[in-house]
Amino acid sequence: MDSDSPSATRFEYRGWLVEIEVTAAAAGQFAGYADLRFDGAHKCRVTLATSRLDSSAARWALDSKARDFVDEWTSRPRPKPSLSEEDEGLQ
Repeated sequence: MDSDSPSATRFEYRGWLVEIEVTAAAAGQFAGYADLRFDGAHKCRVTLATSRLDSSAARWALDSKARDFVDEWTSRPRPKPSLSEEDEGLQ
């Protein structure tokens, strides 16, 4: 993503970096995507299922989808390391 592009938006949400890119699509509508990074690693790209009539509506929809993804990802239970994995870290 070209973060210097006037169509690009970058913000941080709950420790994630979100980069939104909106582009003009056919018939004067707008499409786009949001790249989500956590700890510097690209984790996900969310896109619009349908184009929007103006760029602000596309940006708002992508912002919402990105925040929803982060909220859902954050709420997932994570496996805890086994005792043997913890022991290996102490050696």
